[in-house]
Amino acid sequence: STPRTAPATHRMAGDASGGDGKRVMALVVLVVQNSMLALTMRYSRMMEGDKYLASTAVVMCEVLKWTISCFMCINEDKSDIGFMTKFRMFQSKIMGDPKDFAKLAIPSALYTIQNNLAYYAVSNLPAATYQLLYQAKILTTAMFSVFLLGRKLSQWQWISLVFLVAGVGMVQTSSMKASSTESADGQNELLGFFSVLAACCSSGLAGVYFEMVLKGSKVSLWVKNVQMSTIGIMLGLLPVYKDREQVMEKGFFFGYNNVVITVVLLQAAGGLLVALVVKYADNIQKGFATSISILISGVVSYFMFNLVVNQQWLMGACCVFYAVYLYSSNPLQASNKPQANSNGKTNGKGNGDGAGGETIRSREKSGENSNTQHDK
Repeated sequence: STPRTAPATHRMAGDASGGDGKRVMALVVLVVQNSMLALTMRYSRMMEGDKYLASTAVVMCEVLKWTISCFMCINEDKSDIGFMTKFRMFQSKIMGDPKDFAKLAIPSALYTIQNNLAYYAVSNLPAATYQLLYQAKILTTAMFSVFLLGRKLSQWQWISLVFLVAGVGMVQTSSMKASSTESADGQNELLGFFSVLAACCSSGLAGVYFEMVLKGSKVSLWVKNVQMSTIGIMLGLLPVYKDREQVMEKGFFFGYNNVVITVVLLQAAGGLLVALVVKYADNIQKGFATSISILISGVVSYFMFNLVVNQQWLMGACCVFYAVYLYSSNPLQASNKPQANSNGKTNGKGNGDGAGGETIRSREKSGENSNTQHDK
């Protein structure tokens, strides 16, 4: 039996190293995507030349996500059947339950609002400042999870939220001029700040509501993505209708160039990338990846966009980094009362250990996944 054990051990070691490689790759891609999205969005709103309409970019992002999600949904079925048969099955999955489809109207509307607000925010704030302030979505998601899902935050998570609020406050006040909220280049930092806060509230509520919908549904996440993108396209056309005069005069794709196309691709990839990150990396590693992407954005913004970095801004950034790490490293608490199974034995402990703790952690990942599937 000894000769058989060695190959198995080697296979286990190979699987572990392969998992580490995929984890590193997923985190590197996340860092690059987060950094490039903030920087390219900022650059696309600042560069000289014709300015594109943010409302059209939001619609195109949803169209791209819809296309990718449709392809993934159709190819979920690995059985050897014809494409038309798969397509008819796909149609029945999407429109089979009208009530289930209608439930997604609320999170889709919130995500559409969030995506439009993100363009307003990044048009008035440096990329690094925008990313730091946008971490306030941790606070809004936590609050909505407590009130709507009945979750319990650990003591350290509450402390991390205090650090987060303090950090966001220091970053914002350091970036605002005492004399006026209107900067020399016509940017309104106060408007950008409130746009970020509104986007964080929209993101938090949409993510928690989406998780509530997922718990009562049996369809796959790709089907949900198709349904949400379908509604998102229809709702995204409302701001386009508001800009109809410019669209009719200049065209839907007026102002589009390689930078704008890159923004749309990165924004669409962001939500779809989350599934890969959640699969191969934990929350702590994701928090570190977020911090690294903010640092990269800060360095690039300092040299490219003349970001003003003072002591207060750095202190606020450190508070936000620490809050992200502290919140991610402390999983949500389970109920204080252990539940007994049919044999009278308890499943897990109140502090999140054992089987019960695994359930809580898996729910936490599910919530994080739903919160960012259509995020950015």
